[in-house]
Amino acid sequence: MKKVLILMGVLLIPILFIILNNTGRGTVAKDNIVFRDKLSDYNLFKGKIADLVPNDQGVSYELASALFTDYTDKKRVIFLPKGGKMIASDDGLPSFPDGTIIAKTFFYPPRDAVGDSRQRLLETRLLIHKDGQWNAATYQWNATQDEAFLLMDSASVHVSFLDNKGVERQTNYIIPSRKDCMSCHRQGNHLLPIGPKIRNLNRIIVHDRDSIQQLVRLTQMEALDLKSLKVSNSLASYEDIGQSTANRARAYLEINCAHCHNPKGTAYMTMLDLRYESPLNETGIWLKQAKIIGRMSTLGEMHMPQKGTTVLHEEGIILIKTYLKTLQ
Repeated sequence: MKKVLILMGVLLIPILFIILNNTGRGTVAKDNIVFRDKLSDYNLFKGKIADLVPNDQGVSYELASALFTDYTDKKRVIFLPKGGKMIASDDGLPSFPDGTIIAKTFFYPPRDAVGDSRQRLLETRLLIHKDGQWNAATYQWNATQDEAFLLMDSASVHVSFLDNKGVERQTNYIIPSRKDCMSCHRQGNHLLPIGPKIRNLNRIIVHDRDSIQQLVRLTQMEALDLKSLKVSNSLASYEDIGQSTANRARAYLEINCAHCHNPKGTAYMTMLDLRYESPLNETGIWLKQAKIIGRMSTLGEMHMPQKGTTVLHEEGIILIKTYLKTLQ
């Protein structure tokens, strides 16, 4: 009888976890804006749109650790309404003023090594903040690279590119639909930005050929108000071999996996909490080592992350494998 009760308890714990974490998980609200048909309709960029030069309200930013997306580069810009600022209360996401637009453009840089001197713009993803609600959409760049058009569904684009080792690769790059955007950006009943957390903005950048702390730069530009907050936490760069393997690996899992694998994310039922700030003994990493590396190393429906990648991130797999070995 005692064994039966123990077995029932073991079986019921995951069910109770799902029920408790599913409380209040209604559907995400529908868009409260109408997205425009063309990216140029927003007048976000000055001059030739493909040059991605932000208008006077645009603030370019860089992340300490960035999402891996088939070895693409990204141009990230936050467009704040006139007089508006991001307000930080801790090292997580700041609050954004109504009317904020976050634009992230994915592209492959020029490939002089193989005779192609032009960059290849693929997509621009927009997050637009209105009346306290974020709205997400994607725009696909055309073949002539002079416009990007609103996508109603996902799209596939055949690309040839050079990876980090200079090796030429080919793949059918997938541009996500709005539904795909929601699956990653959803936290409970809301959509939220993923990358621009204060700890991920807390890094050194180069401005006017000089190095400067990015949070200082954003404050000087009157784009960010730290409210006397002394930020000491920073997300590690998972590409920086000078930092510890543990910090690099946790940063990798944070930016590539934790937006779904957290108590409010769409993969909450997996009982994995991969947020950087979560103590190791509360993440489930040690118990699910084989599954984590297995899903990262497999292409197709079982691949993780599920969205935004069609090729394996070899450097990321090596990093996580190395980290998991240290846990044994």
